[in-house]
Amino acid sequence: MVKRKTCIICMLWVIILIIVATSLTLYKYQKYHTHTHQVETKIIVKPSKCEKNETVKYIFNLVHWRETLAKHQTLSKKNQTLWCKIPDDLRLISTAIFRLYDIRNHTHLPCSMIYSSNNTLEDIKCKNNGQISRRSNDDSTDNQAEFTCRHGSTLDLFINKSADYSYPSIIADALHPLPDSLYINILNNKYRSCNTMWGFKLNHESISYYPSTTDPQKSNLFDVTFGYDRSIHEFIPHPWLYSYIEHIKFTPQRLSMQQVMNNKVQINSIKHSDIYWTNQPANSNGQNKRTSVSYVKSSILWMNSNCQTKSQRTQYMRRLMKFIDVDNYGTCGPSILPLPEHVIKIQGSANRTLNDLATYNSAAGKLALAKEYLFTIAIENSLTYDYITEKLWQPLAIGSVPVYLGAPNIHDWLPCQTDCIIDLNKFKTPKDAAMHITQVASNRTLYESYHKWRDQPVSKKFQNILSYFTTMENYNLECILCGMSKQVDQNKDPKEYKKKILKTIGRF
Repeated sequence: MVKRKTCIICMLWVIILIIVATSLTLYKYQKYHTHTHQVETKIIVKPSKCEKNETVKYIFNLVHWRETLAKHQTLSKKNQTLWCKIPDDLRLISTAIFRLYDIRNHTHLPCSMIYSSNNTLEDIKCKNNGQISRRSNDDSTDNQAEFTCRHGSTLDLFINKSADYSYPSIIADALHPLPDSLYINILNNKYRSCNTMWGFKLNHESISYYPSTTDPQKSNLFDVTFGYDRSIHEFIPHPWLYSYIEHIKFTPQRLSMQQVMNNKVQINSIKHSDIYWTNQPANSNGQNKRTSVSYVKSSILWMNSNCQTKSQRTQYMRRLMKFIDVDNYGTCGPSILPLPEHVIKIQGSANRTLNDLATYNSAAGKLALAKEYLFTIAIENSLTYDYITEKLWQPLAIGSVPVYLGAPNIHDWLPCQTDCIIDLNKFKTPKDAAMHITQVASNRTLYESYHKWRDQPVSKKFQNILSYFTTMENYNLECILCGMSKQVDQNKDPKEYKKKILKTIGRF
């Protein structure tokens, strides 16, 4: 009987201990998640300080800040730039920006980067609907600016000039990581008013190179984003397409199928297995009279200088070249060929090295070469949605069929109603792709089918793309940010203002 009572007491103590332990665990869990929620809320809540009657809106541009400093650092070597000590009330923000760009000198800057003036601030004339006010020949009300937005990169924009002073809006440097130390701890928590709007424009490389811009905590900080991926960003920046648009859309500048075929030169294949159809040694425009033996050794042109990319295009090409000949004029991969003399002359690269790449017209050289080849390798440096560069548009414009690997949704962007590219995504292996390219190259009728679109209007989808960017030309990030800030001044919802702009521009 005593033993039984003892067991019951022991069991009761065990139950009590379990209840206490569970309660403590729940308390710690709740406390932790409450704290986490508070931290997250703190990150996205804006300070309440706000000026309600501002006539001019200011934007601090971190992208311009970096570019301006680089320019001044070059000039300072010649003692042509006056530098000033950074005031104490700006040291907090300047130090954080210095760390972003890994700059060691934390005490001085060019004076024109600290103190604003008419020379350091750019006036941007805007309309109340978010559009840019452009100068025109008529003086109609539609063309008149309704407010001014001032754009600059001087630190004194953050100085608290009065009790109701509103801090400037921000354009972030999306080409660099978005560290908490600057964007959350400093800019958001200390230098953000209730009408301060944040935006960034990602219009260089694809989003895969800047993962911090997709961090949910960071993206919550931004009110407007420009970027390629339509599923992530609200506005799409001007694409590489527009550098070649007149040669792609249905205009007199677009090459016809016949013109394209006349530009092809004779292929001097080094393998008996690569017997492709060719033009006669001298065609209607004399393209083949430059040399007695054609320098074109295969049907495919490849020209790349950036060899280490997220898409691993160099590795892919090494595998492809095991099954089909490729004329390689770049700096990546095997069997690199020297550029033909006429291409060197066109791009102005005689007696120059890769270090001088920015000083000659490499795009003109590639276009001159691509028009003579049946196919041009067009592999992007990353395989992300809506990221489509000159790699695709150059061969399409000049009359070479792109062998494309890049955006998974590439067919949303094509101008053609029939096949006009060879999409490497459709083939399981490089060997399968090589077999298909060989088949097309050896059959003139089949090859010409990839140029059938040249004698037809563009697809409806492509026309929607053209309409979108035609409309987008009337807007810019600065006017949208400043317009949203004015909405807050008027006790209106800036998100509704942005939604109205998005609805006006539309989607594609």
